[in-house]
Amino acid sequence: MKKILIIDDDSYMCNLLVKYLARNGYETEGVLKGKEGVEKIIKNDFDLVLCDLRLPDIDGMEVLKQTKEKNENIQVIIMTAYAEVSSAVKAIKAGAFDYVTKPIRQEEILKTIEKSLSRKNRKESSSSFSKKFITGKSKRIREVLNHVDAVAPTDLSVLIQGETGSGKEFIARAIHYKSTRKDKPFIAVDCGVIPKELANSELFGHVKGAFTGAIKDKVGFFQQAKGGTIFLDEVGNLPYENQMKLLRALQERIINKVGNNKQIKIDVRIITASNDDLLDEVKKNNFREDLYHRINGFKIQLPALRERKEDIMEFTRSFIRTANKEFNKNVENLDKTVQDIFMNYAWYGNIRELENVVKRCVLLSSGPLITPDLLPEEILQYNMMDSDTPVHSRPNEAVFELKEATLEAEKAVITNALIKSNFNKSKAARLLNIDRKTLYNKIKEYNISLIKK
Repeated sequence: MKKILIIDDDSYMCNLLVKYLARNGYETEGVLKGKEGVEKIIKNDFDLVLCDLRLPDIDGMEVLKQTKEKNENIQVIIMTAYAEVSSAVKAIKAGAFDYVTKPIRQEEILKTIEKSLSRKNRKESSSSFSKKFITGKSKRIREVLNHVDAVAPTDLSVLIQGETGSGKEFIARAIHYKSTRKDKPFIAVDCGVIPKELANSELFGHVKGAFTGAIKDKVGFFQQAKGGTIFLDEVGNLPYENQMKLLRALQERIINKVGNNKQIKIDVRIITASNDDLLDEVKKNNFREDLYHRINGFKIQLPALRERKEDIMEFTRSFIRTANKEFNKNVENLDKTVQDIFMNYAWYGNIRELENVVKRCVLLSSGPLITPDLLPEEILQYNMMDSDTPVHSRPNEAVFELKEATLEAEKAVITNALIKSNFNKSKAARLLNIDRKTLYNKIKEYNISLIKK
């Protein structure tokens, strides 16, 4: 929930805005003086400050100045009863997002706030992405990144195929942020967690009364991505009957909301991803062939982590740095034995599994190096099979059996968390320290029953 601070010496107006914005989904606070507002800004993390220009102690321009000194990304909107062009220009030049005059019209201020936060989100997403995106230096990933550079400036539809956890969404975001649409929204959709009966509503929206429970109009993901990129992750999980409507949207570049025949033009770039070979799914009649050719304007095959071993240590060092900050630790590296184990392990969960293992080890570590006793049991067991034999030379049967044992253990842990949380998926996700999206995927992957026994 976005946090907004309102600074206005008119107590009636201040309270009115606090209540109005709270009803519209924002976490709000209100103060009557500029200095008090600045103190709150310094001590808290606000997304936006709505500040009157004329205050009894310091004026709104000083509040703006000190806000930007604290955090350049905090959006500031100046309010004033004096509609002076010079004040407006001065405020905007000093870093204010916009300038509104009193008397305040609630709908107008709400739209200005939404526009301001939308720009903030796009700016921060691009910045945070560039900091988090680790590429690696292996030949396989260099080829992928060359493809990203080649296709990004175009408007071709891109299909990214790769194993779970291999970084498909990162590649999709890299394409978006290197494209001409980089300043527009990037909307990521996990098709695997959308209920069949709600797929069209989620993607294309609906109008009030379209079906039971449709109590108000809904804007779908395609409209949310207007001018930008929509990323359909695990597109192969879309029900067959919903694939036809998606095909029509891609072919004709129009959609219509559920319950309404009015045609809406769309301007979005399509990037899709799958951990299955969609061509095989086409042959099995699980995926429409015409849709496959529509989304496969340019295919990128993302290699598994075990196929780019040169990058394992680069990812590991990055994850150690991140975990050190998160847990206030000072881990420097892996010891030599753990480095060998990491290089020999197959990393079935790819980059995501590596990150989880490193975070766990950093959390448990009491010294500067990660040692074998900190590793999960399944990694130690895998290494004990034959530490001198490279992964690609080990018997497939043994690898398969160990993988199955690991998967069964994971399924048991997830099932126990669901039972302990009385099948409340949000609580279960918190117990497992994963997000709801990952939990939904795991429930589907392991076919875990959600019926209480």
